[in-house]
Formats: sequence, C-alpha cells, structure tokens
Amino acid sequence: MRLPKSAALALAALLAAAAALALFPLEAATTLRKTALLLGGVRRVRIVGLNAYEKDSCAAGRPCRCVALIHGLGDSALTWDAVLLGRKGASSPPPGTLVLALELPGTEGSQPPAEPEGYAIPAQARTVRDALMTRCPEWSVAGNSLGGWVAAWLALEWPAGVRRLVLINSAGLNAPTGVARQTAAVLSAPTAEKMKAFAARAYHAPRAAPMRVWRAVADVIGSRHASRVVAALRVSDLLEKRAHALRLPVLILWGESDRILPRAMGEGLHRLIPGSRFELLPACGHLPQQECPAAVSRALFAPL
Repeated sequence: MRLPKSAALALAALLAAAAALALFPLEAATTLRKTALLLGGVRRVRIVGLNAYEKDSCAAGRPCRCVALIHGLGDSALTWDAVLLGRKGASSPPPGTLVLALELPGTEGSQPPAEPEGYAIPAQARTVRDALMTRCPEWSVAGNSLGGWVAAWLALEWPAGVRRLVLINSAGLNAPTGVARQTAAVLSAPTAEKMKAFAARAYHAPRAAPMRVWRAVADVIGSRHASRVVAALRVSDLLEKRAHALRLPVLILWGESDRILPRAMGEGLHRLIPGSRFELLPACGHLPQQECPAAVSRALFAPL
C-alpha cells in the first residue's frame, strides 16, 4: 500500500526526529510536534505575510466559527499544538470550526515589519487584523502573555471583527513589582542560564533538561526578534486607560502558578474590562495552553 505524500513525509520526519532525539533533543522534539500536527490534519499556511497553523473543519454553505490563537513574546504558534490536536485531555476543535494559530511578525518565517515601529503592539494587532479579515468576518480571539496584549488591541481597533476575547496570563498592564519588565529583558537577551531560570518560574511543574537544551532554547528565542519587540514596547500602549473600551465578552484565564506575570495583573484586567470574567487555573503556570490545554480548550470552544 502506498502512503499519501503528506503522510509519507510526516513518517520520514518522525523517524528522523526519533533518531536525532539523543543528540539534538530540542530540534527533535520540535520536529515531532510539527509532525504530529501534520498527521492530525493541521496545515501550515501563509496569510498576508504571516505563517500559521490551520485546522479547518468548516463545510461550504454551513455556519463556520473562526478562532484565532496568538502566542507570546519569544514563543511561537507551536505553543498551541495540544489545543489544535485535542491532546493532554483537551477536546479537539468541534466540527464547523476554523482555527488559526498565527506566527507574529518576524517569528518562524512570518514577514518582519519594514520598520522597527512595526513591532509595537498596535502595529502587530493591525498586521494580525489584515490577515484575519481575509478569512472570516468575525473571530473569537485568544492570546497568551504578550499575545493577549496584541489580542486586546485587535479587539479595540477592530470591534466589528472580534466577537469574543480570551486573555490567557496576558500582558498589557504596568506591573509595579517590575516583574514584567524583568521578563522582557530576559527574553530580549536570552542565555541558557536565563532560560533555565525563566522556565522554573513559568511552569507549575518545570522539567529538568541539560544545559545544551537551554542553549538551544536561547538561540531559538533570539531568532524570533524578541529584542526588537521589546524595543518597540511603549508605555502609551498599555491597557490601563483603554481596557474600559472593550465592549465584548472577555474571559481572563490565569494559571495560578505563574511567577512570570503576577495574578494581580489578571485581576487588574478583570476590574478594568466591563463585564469580564476571571477564572483561576490551578496547577497551571504562565503557559496554560501547554500545561492545562483541557481548560483552555473548554474556554475556547464553549458554545457562544
């Protein structure tokens, strides 16, 4: 029996990754995750200069629910793989759903801005809007960390296109403790030692890894233009004076064990956004889509 070309390529990648796992654990693990997405019916697509993972179960002539996922600083769209695939207890996206996990500008092959100002939060939100509006007129949008900040600006600038917002351990408020600025500084100049310490604070249950893995992590984050994003962040783009203008259903999910962005930030967003809901996720850290994808999936795909 001859395998379809996509399945044959996926199998070859799977075998190559398995063989390389001992020598190149980060690269091999990434390849395994990408291969699982391919085998799970998730396509890699390009939309108006942005790369994305797409899972589309919409049928022509039938209602289609569109969901966009936005990653954080130094991260990539691969962070949503368990949600896209329905793994680790998460439910798969229901039939009649188009899910796009976007790569922000300059990340994993997405076109970088022509000017440094293009990395500012409102500019990134406009770039995301330009991509999304080519696919669906209305979206549910979820963002994690800096991706939540981008998602909030997207809803502010495109109210006709964003019908629901899910903010997951979201940045966007000034943190008096200075922890948000410290995190930005770490990700703009990553080293193996810094990334090991970052992971210990980011995850509820961090996993041990040799220093060669943390060096590889630092190299990958450096390649995603995190320093340029940090250089473009502006106090005037914070949400303290803008969040009250969000007039749509907003759910704020917060991993209880997050030591990157304090719980007080999520509670602050909840106070500022009229009618918002705040939900604390136990045994989750800064990246609930990785540690607690079942809770994230329930929130994303709940009936409207």
